[in-house]
Amino acid sequence: MMDRWFNNATFSKILALLISILLWAMVHLDSGTTSPGITTAYDNKTIKDVAVQAVGLNDNYVLSAMSTDRVNLEVRGQRSLLTSFFTDDYKVTVDLSNVKAGTETLPLRADLPSGVEVISINPSMVTVTVEEKKTKSFNVTISTAGEPAAGMRLGTPSSDPAAVNVTLAESRLEAVASVRGIVDVSGAKENVSERKVRLKAYDKNGQEIEEAVIEPATVSAEVPIVQGYKTMPIRVSYTGDLPDGLVVASVKSSVTEASVYAPTSVLSGLTGNVTATLDLSTLTEAGTKQVEAKLTVPAGAERVDPSAITLDVTVAPGGAVPTTQRTIENVPIQISGAGDSGSVTIVTPESQTMNVSINGPEDLVKELTDNDIILVADVAGLEPGQHDVPLKVTLPKYISLADEGASLSITVQVQGGSEPTVTGSEGDTGANSSGQSGDAANVGGAPDAQPADGAAAGGTAEGGQDAPQQGSQDNTGDTGQP
Repeated sequence: MMDRWFNNATFSKILALLISILLWAMVHLDSGTTSPGITTAYDNKTIKDVAVQAVGLNDNYVLSAMSTDRVNLEVRGQRSLLTSFFTDDYKVTVDLSNVKAGTETLPLRADLPSGVEVISINPSMVTVTVEEKKTKSFNVTISTAGEPAAGMRLGTPSSDPAAVNVTLAESRLEAVASVRGIVDVSGAKENVSERKVRLKAYDKNGQEIEEAVIEPATVSAEVPIVQGYKTMPIRVSYTGDLPDGLVVASVKSSVTEASVYAPTSVLSGLTGNVTATLDLSTLTEAGTKQVEAKLTVPAGAERVDPSAITLDVTVAPGGAVPTTQRTIENVPIQISGAGDSGSVTIVTPESQTMNVSINGPEDLVKELTDNDIILVADVAGLEPGQHDVPLKVTLPKYISLADEGASLSITVQVQGGSEPTVTGSEGDTGANSSGQSGDAANVGGAPDAQPADGAAAGGTAEGGQDAPQQGSQDNTGDTGQP
């Protein structure tokens, strides 16, 4: 039976084919090759905008320019691999290890994932400019952000160290205009100190120069926080006049002080008082009336708080107001008209002050101070030598000398020379800054004795207010009330 099959030609051919297939399968399974019909797909792919990385540059140099920092790569590999990688997996570098200062054109090198080969780099060359690093010292500027607590003012910020080194390419170093750090002072009530601040370099347009290397990169900053105001007494200055027969009996206010807001440099020089101006012409009859008086902002100040106060002003017939006497001690003596006579020295009294007895409404008199009275000695035209000079007296309104017939005088020594000066007590020159009101008349045509600050000179009534100004009182003439 078997012999018949083997002798059959068709059977023999089929058997031979089966054996051939078996042998082929065994050979290919052993060698790991892919069976017919399974093919590996390869493909090309363009990777766009691959970043160019500079490597190997010496620390003493800086790359200041490169003709392009992005290239396109054409690569080849198995399709399955190409689809599994991202753009960041492809690297393109330019080797700067042998480059010195100047401009060179160098080839680019591709660093690709395993199984991927480069076909082309476009562009394949890059032109670079390398500069030597330079270092320069810059002063540190500390800026502030935010506002301090109400009523507080910023002082001048400082840093430790006060200067730092900035390293850049030489051409970029010239563009550095400042090195700054910022301190937040929002709501600060006291000095902001030992605050670590990171520094940045800026050009003249205020743009940050990000590549600048700053050493040290941080500093310890301090921002003084100071009181931005000064509390000063309020005194009342007067304009206008009361009707005949009426006088001011008292001026009262519950507010006796005001806060003056000003820069630190102005605050340090503020003295005297803040003036509240009351127009007497608005008071037409006897009685007590509430009147608003605005406060004058001192020169150089920003504002005054409060800006106005309410005064309780009592007006009465002249004979119905109780009067009293009082001696105001140590009133400074001013010298006027010394320009034509050279230097002038007060011989007597040696203290260059004088006690002055005054009379007036009780409430006004009791609050008067030495700043409320002006004593002026006019020495214009005096020859060199010693002279007795009468004093001209400026008193507040409704205040008179206790002894209207008394003659107040001093002895002066006139030296040769003609340099115009006005001297006062304790070597002062110029007008007495006694807080006298600008509406107080200057006596006897002595313009040099006009008070410099135009502040109120009137006697202080109840509540710390100035008494109304009478105008000039000259002990050589009429010192009676108006």
